[in-house]
Amino acid sequence: MRNESMRKQQIFGLVVLVLLPGWAWSQVYMEAKTQHRFAQTYFGVNVQYVPAGGELLWKGERRAFPAIAAPRVTVGGLHFWGKVDFNMNFPLHYFGQKALDATSEVEYYPGADLSARFYPWRMEYRKVRPYVGASFNDMTLEISDTDRGDRQDLFVTSSLVGGFSYADRGWQVNAEVMWMPQTERPFYADHTTPYTLRLPSTYVSVGVVKYFDGTLHEERRLAQTAELEKKLLKERKLNSISLAIAPSGTYFLKAPQYQDPVRQSVARHKGNFNWELGVGYLFHEADMHLGLAYRGYSSRLESYGVEHIIRRQSLALEAFWFLWDFNGFRPYVGPSIGLERWATGEFVDDVQVGDTQRTRMISPGILFGWDIVASPLETWVLRTNLRYYPFQEIVNIEGSRSRVDQFEFNFIELVVYPQRWYHIGRAR
Repeated sequence: MRNESMRKQQIFGLVVLVLLPGWAWSQVYMEAKTQHRFAQTYFGVNVQYVPAGGELLWKGERRAFPAIAAPRVTVGGLHFWGKVDFNMNFPLHYFGQKALDATSEVEYYPGADLSARFYPWRMEYRKVRPYVGASFNDMTLEISDTDRGDRQDLFVTSSLVGGFSYADRGWQVNAEVMWMPQTERPFYADHTTPYTLRLPSTYVSVGVVKYFDGTLHEERRLAQTAELEKKLLKERKLNSISLAIAPSGTYFLKAPQYQDPVRQSVARHKGNFNWELGVGYLFHEADMHLGLAYRGYSSRLESYGVEHIIRRQSLALEAFWFLWDFNGFRPYVGPSIGLERWATGEFVDDVQVGDTQRTRMISPGILFGWDIVASPLETWVLRTNLRYYPFQEIVNIEGSRSRVDQFEFNFIELVVYPQRWYHIGRAR
């Protein structure tokens, strides 16, 4: 059984490959530490292998999770002139055994992850380089049983990573081990029997990526760029409408908790992947952006016939200001005011119990993140958004109110400035 979150991650991974353009690449940061050599984008593929391990209690027996393998799309960037790597991985499929016994199947699979790597010695061609880092992951466990019904849970985990990289002619091979220090998680063997399971702790991956560079051409025409920027500023043609799209993730910092023994077995809502769509306006001289951002998702959890669904739609009015520019790395911060629509519902054996509870609110939050900008005349940028909403509250299925505070992130958002593209194209 594949859940909705898994299907979304597969789509996100494929879309990332389509959105990324292909530029010529060379190891240019070896020649000079300039703004236009600060970061190199890459994408590629890898295979993650999870050996059999951990421990699951099922029908009175303790069993190890079966081994699985997953091909994944990877997208990221090498920053700080070959020293720091940020990347995301999206699984495309899973291969491995599922059957626990004659009537039961288990699917345990790591979902998308966000990793940061640090190279003590910067990446150089034809040299093996070690790295260390950390990774944040979502992992899903689904059990399908013909007698008891289905059970699912989402675990948001943190891990340590380490490995080796070797690069040559724009290609890089990575071999990595991911280790999860805290593997114990609460789980229910049935509606009323809680216990602690242990997730597999070791994950191995091998893959290859291709580097691209889309900024070096700006370095070769710095004088021309400065002159053109001055001209377009005078004509007020660097302000622009912005259009944005990104795969995004949401995490429940708080989630409904229930007192009923049967409902207690339903897992805590933890997170979901969704699309983020944005439209706004960039004020170039003020270093300010004003816009609207839409996100919507459905979080669905099932426990042996009891199903709980939370749906959210958010339209946020946001303004942010860029704080500084460090070689094209431009952090920003500002307020986000969300118009929130929530709905919760419960089903038992596919029959809804009670009415759908609906909540509407205006929720203040904070938006922060950074752009990667190589030139003041860029017509598109890659953006990272993070949002925190501390006061989200809904009416839950028991009629009481529960906090559902949200933390949202997207690692790579494509932002396009169509008016800039038109004016700069004509001016050049």
